[in-house]
Order: sequence, then structure tokens, then C-alpha cells
Amino acid sequence: MLNESFMRYVLEKNPEDQLFWNSWMGEHPDSVELVMQAREIIAFVSIRHARPKHSDVSTMVYKKLKQQIEREKSHNRSIYLKMPKRLYWYAASVLLLVSLALFLRMVLHTDSKIAENRYLEVIVPEGQRSQLVLPDGTEVWLNAGTRFKYPTNFLESSRKVYLSGEAFFSVRHQRNNLPFIVYLKENLQVRVLGTKFNVKSYETDNVVQTTLVEGSIRLIKEDKTNKVIGNFHLKPNEQATYQKESEKIIISELQHIKPDKNSKEQKSAILREDGSVNEIELVTAWKNEELVFYDETFEDIAIRLERWYGMKIIVNDESLKKERFYGKFVNNETIYQILDIFSRSESLQVTTKNKEITISKRNNTPKH
Repeated sequence: MLNESFMRYVLEKNPEDQLFWNSWMGEHPDSVELVMQAREIIAFVSIRHARPKHSDVSTMVYKKLKQQIEREKSHNRSIYLKMPKRLYWYAASVLLLVSLALFLRMVLHTDSKIAENRYLEVIVPEGQRSQLVLPDGTEVWLNAGTRFKYPTNFLESSRKVYLSGEAFFSVRHQRNNLPFIVYLKENLQVRVLGTKFNVKSYETDNVVQTTLVEGSIRLIKEDKTNKVIGNFHLKPNEQATYQKESEKIIISELQHIKPDKNSKEQKSAILREDGSVNEIELVTAWKNEELVFYDETFEDIAIRLERWYGMKIIVNDESLKKERFYGKFVNNETIYQILDIFSRSESLQVTTKNKEITISKRNNTPKH
């Protein structure tokens, strides 16, 4: 835990550390469980920065840790005095590790009465994105305007999380085949064992989309009495779209599209080297801080820009709402830079007041 390389590995800060520790675990299979425990501790500390909803849990954890350290210090003071100076820091590090492991076991595992019905909740405001590692090693990317929570006793008997918004999951497979379940609104849930997938489930959107990148998942629809009325199995490169109004689920295959070469709309920045567009990459581009629009109406683009930048956008021209655009932005452009680029193909009039942007078509009729 105190190794900087290992911390970077858990937080995915450096590809070299990822390669090293994945290789190390392959050479030391007996240590995998220990590594997972260390990951769990780092993940918990990292998640605390996201301000868990129930701060009393964090306060209790801190107090128990402090008490444990004081007890160990008092009991072992005479032993420490006999140690050479160079061993002091090592002893302190070991004590910290033991104490952290003890308090996590006490609070998150054995004390089930306290942990019952308690959740850690991450709220990502519009204009921001976030990333976290769950106690089982699962990595989660959260898009703007997302609420994500999971119980404090996560991994004891289940791996359940709750999502409102958009998230990309890279789920770790468990030896005991403990399923990973994502609960959504509309009585929908996604069940997996170990896989990579994207879920877009904003309350204000008309559809819920689940896109599978690797592995396999099941999308389950229940009625109000929790009776299963739909069970859909997805394969890689498939997308399930749930239409809220009709309550129908449509499964489609995402492919490499080759746009019409004569289309003046297409943007070369979106195309791959072979001239195609990978639809999976369009769905997951946001987690790489890429803002990509492919044949989208300006009305839908305005909604995405609102979430991406945390600014209210009003489009008060009905014809402009229906126009379609293409674009790829990867350099952290400001919203005004993006709107300026849109203006090159469609003359726009943009006015800003506080954090509200109003957009309409510019009247280019010459004055007489």
C-alpha cells in the first residue's frame, strides 16, 4: 500500500506500473488475495475524496483507526525503544497497514448492523467526470451529471451498485462467480461476472442504452412486483436500447460504418485509417475525455454540451434543433470554441448571461 508504484497501479496513473504489477501477480499467484485487500483499502481512501453521503461512517472509521493505533503504541512502546532507528519507519508502516486492515474489517465487514442499509454515494456534477476503483477491483468511469452508489458491505454477499447517469464499467471476475449487478431506473438491471460495458441511463433521457464492449451481460426487465418480464443476453458490440415510452427493448449490433464518400457532412477527424467509424468508440469516447458527435441533431448535442460543461443551453430555433452535425474534440476546448466551430457550417448567434447560453440562427439578410 505504501509503495508509490502500487498506488499508481491501483489508480491507473501509469501504464508501466500496470504492466509491472499485472506481471508480478502472474508470477506470485499466492499473493493475489493480499493484493486485492490492499487495492480495497486504497480504493476506500480514494473514494472518500468524493464525499460519501453518510459522513458519519467515515468519522467512525477514522476514530476506530486512531484508537487502534494508540492501543498498539501503548502496548509496544518498550519494544520500539529497543529497535534500531532505521527500523522505526518500517515498524510504523506495518502498524499502519495492520490498523487499516483491522478497521476496514471491523467497520465494513463484521459490524453488519452498522453497515446495513448504508451506502457510499458519488455525485458527479455537470461539467465534471470522475473515476473510482471498487473494493473488488472493478474500475468505474462516471460521466457528468451522474449519481452512483453502493452499500458499505459491498462484496460480503453481493456486488450491487446503483446508477443514474452514465458510467463505463470494467468489472473484475470473482473466483466464487459472485455476480456484479447494476440497478437502474425503470426496473432495469444489468448482470455480469467480468466484462466491460457502458450504461447510459439519465432520468431526463427518453431511452436507456447498454453497450457491451467485452465479455457478456444480461439486461433484465422487471415489472412493479419484481417479476422478470424480459431477459436479454448481449454479445460484444451489441447495444440494448430501452424505450421508456413504449417500454420496448431493441437489440442492435454496432459496427464499423463506412460513410458515403460524397457526404459533405463527414469529418475526417472521426474516421479511422480505413475510412470507417467504430460505433463502439463513439459510445465510449467520453471516458477518454473526448467529445464526439456523429450525425446527431443539434438538439441532442445541446443536451450533451449542457452536461459536459455544466451550463444551461437554450436553442430557440426549431429548424436549428433538427440540423445534424459531426465533430470530434479532444483538446479540452471551451464551449465557446466548440460553438465557434459549429458556426463555420451554420451561422449562429450566441448570447451568454450568467451560466446560461442562448443559441439561434443568425439573420444574414442584408440591410438596405
